[in-house]
Amino acid sequence: GRGVPFRRRHRLYGSLVLYGGRLEPDNGTEEMLEYFDAYTSHDATLSLALMGVKLFPLPASPGLRLAGVLSDRERLAAYQSADVTIAPEYDDLLAESVLESLAPGTPALVCARNRAAVEICRRSGGGLYYGTREEFVEALKTLMTQPVLRHQMGRRGRDYVLQNHRWDAVLGRLERLIM
Repeated sequence: GRGVPFRRRHRLYGSLVLYGGRLEPDNGTEEMLEYFDAYTSHDATLSLALMGVKLFPLPASPGLRLAGVLSDRERLAAYQSADVTIAPEYDDLLAESVLESLAPGTPALVCARNRAAVEICRRSGGGLYYGTREEFVEALKTLMTQPVLRHQMGRRGRDYVLQNHRWDAVLGRLERLIM
């Protein structure tokens, strides 16, 4: 299946959510970890893989796995291996991690404070967003317990990225802006 090498390398079995970004306290990561802990109090089988630079101590939790800084190829394999990705950043203007997640067809759960990420989720139909702990838990529960919905959202997200964020599509929009 998708992303098997990443799962094997990091000993990840079962359901998996992924965060790909800087692990720092001021960008929503601490909140995400707190919300994930609230979710796992109901479902302890879910793992959260974290890829990126770690800039603060992580809490001890059996569901957390630190993958560290990965090459581009490994990042793609990580996104492919996940059931869902989480984008907790408040102000990521490009929402790059959301697009990276949607490209291989993995739906995203994003922070409602990030306008760019929310807009991508709305336009693509490839993700959900949360503003509170309760919304996070319910949205993640919905995504994890409804595989058909998760697959449909992933497919819509992939189609959106292919249609709107391929290099030729971006250049075409840029040419129309300039002319």
